[in-house]
Amino acid sequence: MDLESTGTLAPESWQSRKGSPQIEVEAIRFDGYEASHPMQVDLVKIDVEDFEADVIEGMRSVIRRDRPFIVCEVLPRKHGNARTLATIESLRYQPYWITPAGYIRVARFDFERGNLTDFLFSPVSTQDTVLDNLDILFELRRAMR
Repeated sequence: MDLESTGTLAPESWQSRKGSPQIEVEAIRFDGYEASHPMQVDLVKIDVEDFEADVIEGMRSVIRRDRPFIVCEVLPRKHGNARTLATIESLRYQPYWITPAGYIRVARFDFERGNLTDFLFSPVSTQDTVLDNLDILFELRRAMR
């Protein structure tokens, strides 16, 4: 038996058009959650179907404090994901496209990338265009602490 589970905040989603059941859930910004559940954040994974900038904004304080690495799916969009790029740049993060050839430093998200849709947002960077080993980024981050 196949079961599918999905959720969205988008009012005009395919789930809505399909007539999927709706349930109400409480949502809280990560900064608010962390304030009552203190933790050190080293790595974040984001996969939120076009709400990337909102999620990052909702954890801006934790990002500024802990400078975690962020792995984020960024799907190609007509708007080019400009708001997500502006948000991570405002936090002084560098995006790297995750590929089988390595981590490729990018300055934008509006390029053809096939099914390779994950990026590493790094609080540190090098001048290298392609990294085949993240150890240098880990060491740079460790040194900034």
